[in-house]
Amino acid sequence: MKIKIKTFIFLLNISIIFVLSFFMYLIYLNQQNKMVAFITDNIRKDLLDSSYIATKFLNETSKIYNLRPLFDRKVAKNILIKGFVLSSNKKILFKSGDVNLKIPKSPSIKTDIRHITLTDLLTKEAYMIPLWYYVQNKKYQNRLYVFLDRDKLKSMFQNMKLRFFVYYIVFISAIMVLLNYIVQKYLIAPLIKTKEFAKRNVSKPQDVKIIELIEINDALFSTFMKLDSIIKSLYHSTVTDYLTKLGNRKFLEKKIKKLILKKEKFAMVFIDLDNFKEINDFFGHNVGDEFIVKIANDLKKEFPGEEIMARIGGDEFVLVIKETDIVKIKKMVEKILKILNKKRIINKNEICTTASIGVALYPEAGGSFEELLKNADIAMYEAKYKGKNKFVIFNHELMKKLKREVLIKNALAKAIHDNEFFLVYQPKVDRDGRVVGCEALIRWKKGDKIVYPNEFIEIAEKSGMIYEIGKWVMYEVVRQMKEWENDDALKHISVAFNVSVAQFRNDKFIKDLVNIANKKEIDISKLEIEITESVFIENKQRALRIVKAIKHLGFKISLDDFGTGYSSFSALKDLKIDNLKIDKSFIDEVEDEKGRVYTKTIVEMAQNLGIMSIAEGVEKKKQFEILKTFEVDYFQGYYFAKPLNVKDFEKYVRLKAS
Repeated sequence: MKIKIKTFIFLLNISIIFVLSFFMYLIYLNQQNKMVAFITDNIRKDLLDSSYIATKFLNETSKIYNLRPLFDRKVAKNILIKGFVLSSNKKILFKSGDVNLKIPKSPSIKTDIRHITLTDLLTKEAYMIPLWYYVQNKKYQNRLYVFLDRDKLKSMFQNMKLRFFVYYIVFISAIMVLLNYIVQKYLIAPLIKTKEFAKRNVSKPQDVKIIELIEINDALFSTFMKLDSIIKSLYHSTVTDYLTKLGNRKFLEKKIKKLILKKEKFAMVFIDLDNFKEINDFFGHNVGDEFIVKIANDLKKEFPGEEIMARIGGDEFVLVIKETDIVKIKKMVEKILKILNKKRIINKNEICTTASIGVALYPEAGGSFEELLKNADIAMYEAKYKGKNKFVIFNHELMKKLKREVLIKNALAKAIHDNEFFLVYQPKVDRDGRVVGCEALIRWKKGDKIVYPNEFIEIAEKSGMIYEIGKWVMYEVVRQMKEWENDDALKHISVAFNVSVAQFRNDKFIKDLVNIANKKEIDISKLEIEITESVFIENKQRALRIVKAIKHLGFKISLDDFGTGYSSFSALKDLKIDNLKIDKSFIDEVEDEKGRVYTKTIVEMAQNLGIMSIAEGVEKKKQFEILKTFEVDYFQGYYFAKPLNVKDFEKYVRLKAS
């Protein structure tokens, strides 16, 4: 935490005041205790003296009243005593002093006069001591009460408190004035001068008394002497990347602007290493830095001519190619991809990576440095989205696509807010054609138009909105299943819904499932979560942990589009999934003698692993018949029904059940 010197001094003053106040308070308490002790000692002495004398007179009742003058003298001598009362069996024998005195109730009487506190002095009305005497060898007791003037006591303690408060204010004020004078003269004023000297607004301060400040001023003066030479040497570093010794962004901007002023055509090649963060995370930043240096050296070695080269980010490079022939530009970019896509040995570690490249041509892709860099960056991200290890040349179609994506992205935000999505349900049947479940599919009602997922899911994934959309689908499915729980014809229906890679990897996804499971509104074993093989591409172990958590909660898991991506027998074994959905591309080939071999192999594999098989995209009766001979468990496709709205789906289920 950084604070100004004035703030520091203020806090110091507050601390000193606090400490002094604490010690003054302790002194006050000590004086107060001494006063209490003095008063209580007097009361105790008066009571004991009085009780001793009174006891001598108690044996003869006729002499009791001779005690009154004795007590009257004590009242007259002690301004704190209001009077005495002598009683026997609650009967007052006589009063001394204030004639209006009455024996108070027990809570207001102090009987243990050995321990009298300040609270007792201010709250107790009387102090009592028992008087024992004998008449004809029989023991009797009278009680002697002494009454103090509580108003005078309160006044005494208040006056003492007021005196201490005045002393405290005077003492603290004197300390603060003296301290602030010293601090202002010898610390703050010299510091302000040193600050101005550091800004070169004044000459070196001469009247400084604190040795450390003198040393600081000397050090500043020495530093200023060297500063001009350092500034000159630093200029070169401002346009050079410290790690690779390539140019940096400032260098690149300066060079590009010169080319634009000369109207020279060129290609800006934006290079971004794929998955470089994983290299840093796994091998450490030192290895990552060395890897970047090797990449830079390889690029410099391959392009030693007049090409402009710069490192503008952690794993981002820009190469400017002074070439106008698009064919030659493509060949050079392909060459760059090959250079980058090779193994490099660092500290006995074999490291390999790929790159995504975006190319922006001047003047076609923009007329300024900022516009060219932006469009090359857009092209690079398009290459990443297409699978990485690729290059994309920016063109106006890409810009149109980007604008369209922006429009859809904005519309999606509105759609989420205005609840413009709805679900349709495609039936899933068994071998006898009975409806056993369905797949929930999202649709977007945008005005009068129905928008299908292939038009907006990709954009939702890019923009990060896919989680919110996926969450809506999940809770809408739960809501619909809850309705069907009360319908005998529909309560057996299981519902599957798709989960995107981004939603699957989101930390909130499992929390949503836990929330659904804890509510216990539906039988969650009838809720099937469909994932694709791509969830295991980047971090298989993390994906397996998520799948295990889903299974532990009681949900079913289906592996969608099986056979089209990255599946392997070992991954399938580790996953412990419930259903295997055979991709439509295999179903389309099932009528062909050679094509059906693949489908049959997948089905047999699922059977051997104890996994239910689902054929999706069944569109013909012949396909259905062949798949039944393979003992496929469930079927889905237009041959049975297209995706239906809720009411039509409910009618379809009832129709098939009748």
